[in-house]
Amino acid sequence: MRIVLKIGGNEIDDLEFLEKVSSIVAKLRLENHGVVLVHGGGKEITRFLAALGVETNFVKGMRYTDAATLDVVEMSLSGLINKRLVRSLQRKNVETIGLSGVDGTMLVAEKMLREGEDVGLVGEVMSVNVDMLEELMKRFAVVLSPISTNADSTSSLNVNADFAAAAVASSLKSELTIFLSNVSGVIENGAVLARLNEKDFMELKHNGVVTGGMVPKIEAAIRAIRTGVRMAFVTDADGAMKLISGENAGTQVTV
Repeated sequence: MRIVLKIGGNEIDDLEFLEKVSSIVAKLRLENHGVVLVHGGGKEITRFLAALGVETNFVKGMRYTDAATLDVVEMSLSGLINKRLVRSLQRKNVETIGLSGVDGTMLVAEKMLREGEDVGLVGEVMSVNVDMLEELMKRFAVVLSPISTNADSTSSLNVNADFAAAAVASSLKSELTIFLSNVSGVIENGAVLARLNEKDFMELKHNGVVTGGMVPKIEAAIRAIRTGVRMAFVTDADGAMKLISGENAGTQVTV
């Protein structure tokens, strides 16, 4: 199977979380599945920006990215964070390659608006270099930073990691895509929802049940399912291990 895992920036500096994710990827590769791990890094980016005296602003849940911010985002995501994940997987004896969307024009994006508002140098993926990605997946677990290039390679663009993962999964026609979080799924009234469709999501979002970083995860999962992904889930690392072992876990997102 072709499996896409997306991990977020809130968990990426948690060594226990990284150990669990690395074990998941090691199991998948041992079973000869193709794996792409798309990662964010929001918390660390914010910390680096603060250390450099660069103000962080969000527009409709997305980081406003000017030129100075983009430099820090690209340095953090495509450098420090990407290689931390590569090292973690290699400690599990997983052959791993770490790239950004700029490498090999893996992800080509164009500047986007977020609900009609300008968010700076933020892009939406228009194309994925599927041939290159599939060749790499034959040998490696691919760790992919969502930083993308524009069409003529004159600029990088910051791409939300959830939406980048959805674009990769859709292009690969992934059989399984898991959006990893620090919670076990979408929670309503203290219980994890086993399934969530688009209509229910819009209602939960309107009522303030689904908020913050969970919103783009579900939006991305819906987008992925609409464009050829067989199954998409939102869960934590423990839930992901259950899913790849054939057990029920997390929230399955449907349309």
